Amino acid sequence: MGEEYETSYPKIEEVEAKISEWHKGVFLKERLLFAGMIELILESFKPLSGRRKETDEGELAMSTLATRMFNDAEGAKQLLLWGLPDQAQPLIRDIIECTMLFRLFLRKPKMAKKWLMNLAEYHPKAANAKLLELGVLAKEYAWYGLLSHQGHSNLLASLSHTQETDVGEQGMLCQFHFGSARTPETEYCIQVGFLMLFSLLHIALNEPLAELYYWRSESDVFSKWGAKVNDIKPKLLELFSEVTKKPDSGTSKADHAFWELTKRKLRLNEFERILTEYGDLTFED
Repeated sequence: MGEEYETSYPKIEEVEAKISEWHKGVFLKERLLFAGMIELILESFKPLSGRRKETDEGELAMSTLATRMFNDAEGAKQLLLWGLPDQAQPLIRDIIECTMLFRLFLRKPKMAKKWLMNLAEYHPKAANAKLLELGVLAKEYAWYGLLSHQGHSNLLASLSHTQETDVGEQGMLCQFHFGSARTPETEYCIQVGFLMLFSLLHIALNEPLAELYYWRSESDVFSKWGAKVNDIKPKLLELFSEVTKKPDSGTSKADHAFWELTKRKLRLNEFERILTEYGDLTFED
Protein backbone atom coordinates (compact mmCIF):
# COMPACT_ATOMS: atom_id res chain seq x y z
CA MET A 1 0.00 0.00 0.00
CA GLY A 2 1.28 3.42 -0.87
CA GLU A 3 0.98 6.58 1.14
CA GLU A 4 -0.47 9.90 0.06
CA TYR A 5 0.73 13.23 1.39
CA GLU A 6 -0.93 16.60 1.62
CA THR A 7 -0.64 19.82 3.58
CA SER A 8 -3.42 21.53 5.52
CA TYR A 9 -3.53 24.65 3.36
CA PRO A 10 -2.98 25.46 -0.33
CA LYS A 11 -1.19 28.79 0.15
CA ILE A 12 1.24 30.15 2.73
CA GLU A 13 -1.00 33.20 3.26
CA GLU A 14 -3.56 31.00 5.02
CA VAL A 15 -1.27 30.15 7.95
CA GLU A 16 -2.11 33.28 9.96
CA ALA A 17 -5.83 32.79 9.36
CA LYS A 18 -5.66 29.18 10.56
CA ILE A 19 -3.74 30.16 13.70
CA SER A 20 -6.33 32.84 14.56
CA GLU A 21 -9.06 30.15 14.57
CA TRP A 22 -7.74 28.92 17.91
CA HIS A 23 -8.79 32.14 19.63
CA LYS A 24 -12.50 31.54 19.07
CA GLY A 25 -13.70 30.23 22.43
CA VAL A 26 -11.56 27.09 22.74
CA PHE A 27 -10.06 25.69 25.95
CA LEU A 28 -12.21 27.89 28.20
CA LYS A 29 -11.45 25.88 31.35
CA GLU A 30 -7.73 26.19 30.72
CA ARG A 31 -8.01 29.93 30.10
CA LEU A 32 -9.82 30.44 33.41
CA LEU A 33 -7.31 28.35 35.34
CA PHE A 34 -4.42 30.24 33.81
CA ALA A 35 -6.01 33.60 34.66
CA GLY A 36 -6.52 32.55 38.28
CA MET A 37 -2.98 31.25 38.71
CA ILE A 38 -1.24 34.13 36.99
CA GLU A 39 -3.11 36.66 39.19
CA LEU A 40 -1.81 34.84 42.26
CA ILE A 41 1.71 34.86 40.85
CA LEU A 42 1.51 38.58 40.12
CA GLU A 43 0.32 39.26 43.66
CA SER A 44 3.23 37.28 45.10
CA PHE A 45 5.59 39.58 43.18
CA LYS A 46 4.08 42.76 44.71
CA PRO A 47 6.68 43.07 47.48
CA LEU A 48 9.31 43.40 44.74
CA SER A 49 7.54 46.13 42.78
CA GLY A 50 9.02 49.59 42.39
CA ARG A 51 12.53 50.93 42.86
CA ARG A 52 12.98 52.34 46.34
CA LYS A 53 16.02 53.85 47.97
CA GLU A 54 16.31 50.83 50.23
CA THR A 55 15.80 48.27 47.44
CA ASP A 56 18.87 46.05 47.40
CA GLU A 57 20.48 44.34 44.43
CA GLY A 58 19.11 40.94 45.44
CA GLU A 59 15.53 42.20 45.20
CA LEU A 60 16.27 43.83 41.85
CA ALA A 61 17.53 40.47 40.60
CA MET A 62 14.34 38.77 41.76
CA SER A 63 12.22 41.50 40.15
CA THR A 64 13.97 40.84 36.85
CA LEU A 65 13.46 37.12 37.28
CA ALA A 66 9.79 37.62 38.15
CA THR A 67 9.24 39.47 34.87
CA ARG A 68 10.84 36.62 32.95
CA MET A 69 8.74 33.97 34.71
CA PHE A 70 5.53 35.86 33.97
CA ASN A 71 6.43 36.36 30.31
CA ASP A 72 7.38 32.68 29.97
CA ALA A 73 3.95 31.68 31.26
CA GLU A 74 2.11 34.20 29.10
CA GLY A 75 4.11 33.22 26.00
CA ALA A 76 3.49 29.51 26.57
CA LYS A 77 -0.23 30.16 27.01
CA GLN A 78 -0.43 32.08 23.74
CA LEU A 79 1.45 29.40 21.81
CA LEU A 80 -0.80 26.68 23.22
CA LEU A 81 -3.93 28.62 22.31
CA TRP A 82 -2.55 29.21 18.82
CA GLY A 83 -2.35 25.45 18.44
CA LEU A 84 1.45 25.26 18.65
CA PRO A 85 2.12 22.96 21.63
CA ASP A 86 5.55 21.80 20.48
CA GLN A 87 6.75 25.40 20.30
CA ALA A 88 5.49 26.12 23.84
CA GLN A 89 7.78 23.52 25.44
CA PRO A 90 10.98 25.64 25.66
CA LEU A 91 9.09 28.43 27.44
CA ILE A 92 7.54 25.97 29.88
CA ARG A 93 11.02 24.56 30.53
CA ASP A 94 12.33 28.05 31.33
CA ILE A 95 9.75 28.33 34.13
CA ILE A 96 11.64 25.48 35.80
CA GLU A 97 14.87 27.47 35.64
CA CYS A 98 13.18 30.59 37.02
CA THR A 99 11.64 28.63 39.89
CA MET A 100 14.99 27.09 40.82
CA LEU A 101 16.70 30.48 40.76
CA PHE A 102 14.01 31.93 43.01
CA ARG A 103 14.72 29.14 45.49
CA LEU A 104 18.44 29.93 45.37
CA PHE A 105 18.11 33.70 45.56
CA LEU A 106 15.80 33.54 48.57
CA ARG A 107 18.41 31.56 50.48
CA LYS A 108 21.59 33.02 49.01
CA PRO A 109 21.09 36.74 48.25
CA LYS A 110 24.75 37.05 47.26
CA MET A 111 24.09 34.69 44.34
CA ALA A 112 21.27 36.98 43.23
CA LYS A 113 23.60 39.97 43.32
CA LYS A 114 26.19 38.12 41.25
CA TRP A 115 23.48 37.16 38.75
CA LEU A 116 22.48 40.82 38.48
CA MET A 117 25.82 42.63 38.67
CA ASN A 118 28.39 40.12 37.38
CA LEU A 119 26.28 38.28 34.77
CA ALA A 120 26.76 35.06 36.72
CA GLU A 121 24.93 32.06 35.26
CA TYR A 122 23.58 29.18 37.31
CA HIS A 123 22.80 26.27 35.03
CA PRO A 124 19.97 23.97 36.15
CA LYS A 125 22.18 21.00 37.02
CA ALA A 126 24.48 23.17 39.15
CA ALA A 127 21.53 25.02 40.67
CA ASN A 128 19.89 21.74 41.62
CA ALA A 129 23.12 20.48 43.20
CA LYS A 130 23.41 23.67 45.25
CA LEU A 131 19.79 23.42 46.37
CA LEU A 132 20.32 19.83 47.48
CA GLU A 133 23.31 21.01 49.53
CA LEU A 134 20.94 23.48 51.19
CA GLY A 135 18.44 20.71 51.90
CA VAL A 136 15.93 21.90 49.28
CA LEU A 137 14.24 19.44 46.94
CA ALA A 138 13.34 21.27 43.73
CA LYS A 139 10.43 19.11 42.53
CA GLU A 140 10.28 20.96 39.22
CA TYR A 141 13.73 19.73 38.21
CA ALA A 142 12.37 16.22 37.63
CA TRP A 143 10.93 17.44 34.30
CA TYR A 144 13.86 19.47 33.08
CA GLY A 145 15.39 16.64 31.05
CA LEU A 146 12.04 15.75 29.50
CA LEU A 147 11.31 19.32 28.46
CA SER A 148 14.87 19.73 27.18
CA HIS A 149 14.32 16.73 24.93
CA GLN A 150 11.03 18.20 23.71
CA GLY A 151 12.68 21.56 23.08
CA HIS A 152 14.79 20.14 20.24
CA SER A 153 13.89 19.11 16.70
CA ASN A 154 13.66 15.37 17.30
CA LEU A 155 10.77 13.26 16.03
CA LEU A 156 8.81 12.89 19.28
CA ALA A 157 8.94 16.67 19.77
CA SER A 158 7.60 17.30 16.27
CA LEU A 159 4.47 15.16 15.98
CA SER A 160 1.60 17.35 17.13
CA HIS A 161 0.98 18.70 13.62
CA THR A 162 1.40 15.44 11.75
CA GLN A 163 -1.67 13.28 11.20
CA GLU A 164 -2.18 9.86 9.65
CA THR A 165 -5.62 8.75 8.54
CA ASP A 166 -6.58 5.31 7.25
CA VAL A 167 -8.30 5.76 3.89
CA GLY A 168 -9.04 2.10 3.28
CA GLU A 169 -7.69 0.46 0.16
CA GLN A 170 -5.81 3.61 -0.75
CA GLY A 171 -3.54 3.16 2.28
CA MET A 172 -2.67 5.93 4.76
CA LEU A 173 -3.18 9.62 4.20
CA CYS A 174 -0.46 11.73 5.86
CA GLN A 175 -1.31 15.34 6.57
CA PHE A 176 1.18 18.01 7.65
CA HIS A 177 -0.51 20.99 9.28
CA PHE A 178 1.47 24.18 8.82
CA GLY A 179 0.46 26.70 11.44
CA SER A 180 -2.18 25.34 13.78
CA ALA A 181 -4.26 22.21 13.40
CA ARG A 182 -7.58 21.13 14.89
CA THR A 183 -6.75 17.45 14.96
CA PRO A 184 -7.67 15.37 18.04
CA GLU A 185 -3.97 14.66 18.56
CA THR A 186 -3.08 18.36 18.56
CA GLU A 187 -5.91 19.22 20.93
CA TYR A 188 -4.69 16.54 23.31
CA CYS A 189 -1.11 17.87 23.12
CA ILE A 190 -2.44 21.33 23.96
CA GLN A 191 -4.33 20.06 27.00
CA VAL A 192 -1.24 18.16 28.20
CA GLY A 193 0.84 21.30 27.63
CA PHE A 194 -1.53 23.30 29.81
CA LEU A 195 -1.43 20.58 32.45
CA MET A 196 2.37 20.72 32.53
CA LEU A 197 2.35 24.52 32.65
CA PHE A 198 -0.17 24.56 35.49
CA SER A 199 1.69 21.89 37.47
CA LEU A 200 4.93 23.89 37.36
CA LEU A 201 3.17 27.14 38.27
CA HIS A 202 1.49 25.31 41.15
CA ILE A 203 4.86 24.16 42.48
CA ALA A 204 6.20 27.71 42.23
CA LEU A 205 3.17 29.14 44.05
CA ASN A 206 3.29 26.60 46.86
CA GLU A 207 7.00 26.86 47.56
CA PRO A 208 9.36 29.70 46.51
CA LEU A 209 6.69 32.30 45.72
CA ALA A 210 4.77 31.52 48.90
CA GLU A 211 8.02 31.91 50.83
CA LEU A 212 8.73 35.21 49.09
CA TYR A 213 5.27 36.59 49.82
CA TYR A 214 5.07 35.30 53.38
CA TRP A 215 8.16 37.09 54.61
CA ARG A 216 7.34 40.36 52.83
CA SER A 217 3.63 40.87 53.53
CA GLU A 218 1.19 41.23 56.41
CA SER A 219 -0.06 37.94 57.85
CA ASP A 220 -3.72 38.57 57.01
CA VAL A 221 -2.83 39.53 53.43
CA PHE A 222 -0.79 36.37 53.03
CA SER A 223 -3.55 34.22 54.55
CA LYS A 224 -6.10 35.48 52.00
CA TRP A 225 -3.64 34.86 49.18
CA GLY A 226 -2.79 31.40 50.53
CA ALA A 227 -6.46 30.43 50.69
CA LYS A 228 -6.80 31.26 46.99
CA VAL A 229 -3.70 29.19 46.21
CA ASN A 230 -5.24 26.25 48.08
CA ASP A 231 -8.43 26.59 46.00
CA ILE A 232 -6.42 25.94 42.83
CA LYS A 233 -5.47 22.35 43.74
CA PRO A 234 -8.91 20.67 43.31
CA LYS A 235 -9.35 22.45 39.98
CA LEU A 236 -6.01 21.12 38.76
CA LEU A 237 -6.83 17.59 39.91
CA GLU A 238 -10.14 17.81 38.05
CA LEU A 239 -8.36 18.91 34.89
CA PHE A 240 -5.78 16.17 35.36
CA SER A 241 -8.53 13.56 35.59
CA GLU A 242 -10.24 14.95 32.49
CA VAL A 243 -7.06 15.02 30.40
CA THR A 244 -5.59 11.68 31.42
CA LYS A 245 -8.71 9.54 31.59
CA LYS A 246 -8.50 7.00 28.80
CA PRO A 247 -11.75 6.96 26.79
CA ASP A 248 -13.54 3.70 26.18
CA SER A 249 -12.71 1.89 22.98
CA GLY A 250 -14.46 3.45 20.03
CA THR A 251 -15.06 6.80 21.75
CA SER A 252 -11.50 8.09 21.86
CA LYS A 253 -10.94 11.45 20.23
CA ALA A 254 -7.23 10.76 20.07
CA ASP A 255 -5.60 7.58 18.82
CA HIS A 256 -5.07 5.13 21.70
CA ALA A 257 -1.48 4.35 20.75
CA PHE A 258 -0.71 8.06 20.61
CA TRP A 259 -2.40 8.54 23.99
CA GLU A 260 -0.35 5.79 25.64
CA LEU A 261 2.91 7.08 24.17
CA THR A 262 2.19 10.62 25.35
CA LYS A 263 1.18 9.49 28.84
CA ARG A 264 4.35 7.43 29.25
CA LYS A 265 6.61 10.11 27.80
CA LEU A 266 5.25 12.91 29.98
CA ARG A 267 5.17 10.92 33.25
CA LEU A 268 1.69 12.19 34.01
CA ASN A 269 1.39 9.95 37.06
CA GLU A 270 4.25 11.92 38.60
CA PHE A 271 2.34 15.14 38.04
CA GLU A 272 -0.65 13.68 39.87
CA ARG A 273 1.51 12.50 42.77
CA ILE A 274 3.05 15.94 43.32
CA LEU A 275 -0.28 17.71 43.02
CA THR A 276 -1.90 15.32 45.48
CA GLU A 277 0.83 15.50 48.12
CA TYR A 278 0.43 19.22 48.75
CA GLY A 279 -1.59 20.05 51.83
CA ASP A 280 -3.11 23.44 52.56
CA LEU A 281 -0.63 26.27 52.29
CA THR A 282 0.32 27.47 55.77
CA PHE A 283 3.45 29.09 57.18
CA GLU A 284 4.49 29.42 60.80
CA ASP A 285 7.22 31.57 62.31
